[in-house]
Amino acid sequence: MNLRPLAVVLVSWLLGCSGEAPPAIDVTACSITRPVPSTSRLHAEGTELRDALGRVVVLRGVDAGGRSKLPPFAPFDFADGGHDAALGAYLDRAASWGIDTLRVPFTWEAVEPTEGVDDEAFLQRYDALLDAAWKRGMRTIVDFHQDIYAAFLCGDGFPAWTVPGPHPAPHHDCPGWGTRYLTDADVRAAFDAFWADGSPARAAYLKLWDRLATRYRDRPGVIGFEPFNEPAPGTADPDAWAATTLTTFYTVVGARIHTAAPEALVFVDASGVDSVTVATSLQRPQGEGFVFAPHYYQPGALTGQTADASLVRAGLQRWANVGKKWNVPVLVGEFGAVNATPNATPYLAAHFDALDALGLGGTQWEYSVSKELWNGEDLSLVDGAGQENPMATAIIRPFPRAVAGDGAVFSYEAGSRAMDLRYAPAASGVTEIAIPERAYPSGYSVSITGGCVDRSVAGTLLVQANVGAGSVEVKVTAP
Repeated sequence: MNLRPLAVVLVSWLLGCSGEAPPAIDVTACSITRPVPSTSRLHAEGTELRDALGRVVVLRGVDAGGRSKLPPFAPFDFADGGHDAALGAYLDRAASWGIDTLRVPFTWEAVEPTEGVDDEAFLQRYDALLDAAWKRGMRTIVDFHQDIYAAFLCGDGFPAWTVPGPHPAPHHDCPGWGTRYLTDADVRAAFDAFWADGSPARAAYLKLWDRLATRYRDRPGVIGFEPFNEPAPGTADPDAWAATTLTTFYTVVGARIHTAAPEALVFVDASGVDSVTVATSLQRPQGEGFVFAPHYYQPGALTGQTADASLVRAGLQRWANVGKKWNVPVLVGEFGAVNATPNATPYLAAHFDALDALGLGGTQWEYSVSKELWNGEDLSLVDGAGQENPMATAIIRPFPRAVAGDGAVFSYEAGSRAMDLRYAPAASGVTEIAIPERAYPSGYSVSITGGCVDRSVAGTLLVQANVGAGSVEVKVTAP
């Protein structure tokens, strides 16, 4: 490789000095060809995710969220004939944040509203979202979503035909709906029936996954499937249920998915209560290809009263510890705050700081463009008029998208916009750092030791280690 040294003067740094000599800066630029993996799939290797080139991949993104719970089950409002334009605008904004992952909820009600008959029109819109996300460089996770079981119970997810009727009309006018897992007898009975031996609903559920895993196993950008968002125990003892029933369930469903899609990742979630207590009795399912995908919420952040950013790192450390115990990667599938929370932006930024420090993946809940709020929830990065809420700024930050090496240590300081990445490079390979243009609207400076960089790809910094280098360190600073 032909290396071409560049002399870079850090003017902003010098202006801030008082007669002190600047530190030695080794800044080198070179021409790097961005590698293209043979497949978009990822595989689990211990607690890490790796791509087809063997690079360690970090997933950062959002959930295509709350609006997906309501007919016509898309994460954005659209008029008749306006779906494609709305989809393009929706994903273009997500791409401008620099993220690389979408967790894409679907409800069983949307897929199979009538028993035995899938809604192909919905599935084609869902297909289009997955394809358009990958076109913009975002991997996707197919997420079976439910909250308090079904729309007729003031939730979302399961079709009404999975529970004997008659049923009240679907509705979503229940602020504080999460308490119904514990207090609503009909919600608890629905889950009891699903977990019961010989459950017709569970048999139909497994057939649903046979169809979906087959449909999406070879779709570019789809890296895996999440079998069940925030599963609930019904009236069973929560700890005993998680350790036995839920663990066995994930083993069975994981094997079922892998029969149809052998190379897919399976993302397993703990219960909604566990997302608040940050503890679970769930055991590692049997088999390979699993990713632990718990959620993390502080109750005050869900009510808009208060959120303690200082507690986030310790909370996410507990989920990281489960991943180490199971020897699987961790993706924190949901975290966030309602927009009314006084310190929502620094609180959300604390999650990304913790994910960086702990080497975890994460998708923030949520990104919708909806004039109608499901059960009054307002956690979206964007409001119903399509304008970004203030806390959206927290997600616009650099991160190491793919590291050709091991032992990566990464940090980012939002105030100064200073980024630092250190790792032990592999014998060959190109590291990619996501550098959202919106994070550095006036450009940025780069210093590197042990390698060279190429800035020719918009929104991405390519890094190549020098031959024989034992370590690489890349620093990015704002002007």
